[in-house]
Amino acid sequence: MVRERSRDAGGGVCGAPAPGARVAEAAEPPPLPSCPEAGDDHAADAARERRLLERVCARCHAVISEVCAYSSVPAAFLGALVANESGGDPQAMRFEPAVYRHLKAVAEGRRAAYAGLSRRDFDAEIAEMLHPKAGSFHAVFLTPPFRAAHGRELAASRDEALRELATSWGFTQIMGYHLVGRSGTVRDLLEPRFHFHLALELLALFAERYQLDLAREFAEMFHCWNTGQPYGQTFDPDYVAQGLRRMEIYRSIESSGDRAIGSLRD
Repeated sequence: MVRERSRDAGGGVCGAPAPGARVAEAAEPPPLPSCPEAGDDHAADAARERRLLERVCARCHAVISEVCAYSSVPAAFLGALVANESGGDPQAMRFEPAVYRHLKAVAEGRRAAYAGLSRRDFDAEIAEMLHPKAGSFHAVFLTPPFRAAHGRELAASRDEALRELATSWGFTQIMGYHLVGRSGTVRDLLEPRFHFHLALELLALFAERYQLDLAREFAEMFHCWNTGQPYGQTFDPDYVAQGLRRMEIYRSIESSGDRAIGSLRD
């Protein structure tokens, strides 16, 4: 076929043009379709993460820096925890039916500890949750001593109150049952200063229980917040790595100075 086309154009055997023959200009190849580069996706993801942490800074940094002044926990850890748990939504709430069933059973004297909930029941419930805490997290707190100390108080609670105790609240999604036996009400968890003070108190309990350094062992602290233990398996496999990345972003925003943080907008 190449030889035939060459002859039609007046060419020789090897396809060379005959003397004086007019040679048509080769057509330019059509441009390749443009494809988004992988780098564009990474840049977009990085920009979204930056905006998320800027939103958290704008809403929380003043209070976070205030409460962290009395703790070994750095502000960047709490900021990243907020990003992981609520995305900076101060009104974030998530009802956890499995926890509610346990608390109701304890209130009615039918269950002494959270471990009595079957794995199948729990798995069915957490599949519906955005950032669920592992069953092992609740097992750390909902123990036989919890029932012994607070069973009567729970028994006197109305169903609506039990549902509030089975709901996670606010910036770092603290479970309502942590207010049982503490001063304050569940709704106080929506007040930032109260919320972050309790978050630091719970982190300190984990540090004491597992001998953690709150100023350094951040991966273990993220694990504890989600699973109740420093090496537990998180429901979201990227939960800890994401938290560590977000700490670095938060630090970079902090380093821009208080004036820059104060000027951020949603």
